[in-house]
Amino acid sequence: MEQSESERSESRPWQRPRKMNVGPAERKASLAGGAALALSGLKNVSRRNYASGLAMIVAGGLFLYRGQTGYCGLYDAMGVDTMHTQPGGLRIEKAVTIGLPPNEVYEFWRNLENLPRFMKHLEAVEVTGPRTSHWKAMGPGGISAEWDAEMMEDTPGQQISWHSVGEADIPNKGSVEFKEAPGNRGTEVRVTIDYYPPGGAAGKAAAKIAHGINAQQLEEDLKRLKQILEVGEETTAQRTAD
Repeated sequence: MEQSESERSESRPWQRPRKMNVGPAERKASLAGGAALALSGLKNVSRRNYASGLAMIVAGGLFLYRGQTGYCGLYDAMGVDTMHTQPGGLRIEKAVTIGLPPNEVYEFWRNLENLPRFMKHLEAVEVTGPRTSHWKAMGPGGISAEWDAEMMEDTPGQQISWHSVGEADIPNKGSVEFKEAPGNRGTEVRVTIDYYPPGGAAGKAAAKIAHGINAQQLEEDLKRLKQILEVGEETTAQRTAD
């Protein structure tokens, strides 16, 4: 039986297009550093220091690849993106596949007051209007931060995007996409969030909260979302572990 294009793509993961996740400044530094490392490695090889020379050449090649393509595998694994984030910002991005149709997953997320049920850092989200809401987050040591948000895009079954407005403790923006997963496996939910912790003494507490909301935390949040939607609620063991 002939494979579909999506099935062929899944069977050849090395051929999937890779999203650039390294910013321009880092790319320049990677190119310069990679070239210097590779040159030093060649010199060591010429002096018969083969082990160290080859190691430096390989490391230099990796940095050159990073600079040339704008892609970093380590960043990808960690959910870090310095390409699409404004200076001083923090971007996290994660995805999960949930065994339900996109419309059902969208409807659960669109009721914003559901978000604290699976997003650990959120204490409450209050809907204040058709496209506006008030958010409260909790951080280490009982530190709290609040902000008002407005939806920028709301396409049923496909995408929701938002940004903070007014005097937000943690300025932020984000989006969540709902796409049919290959092989009728349900919905791929992809979340991207940008945080911009304010500077100065007043922003230190908010910065602690923002930096505590990392890719690992978001991944755990999405696993809780999957558990709630597929099973009904988190298991007792999961709630105890949290």
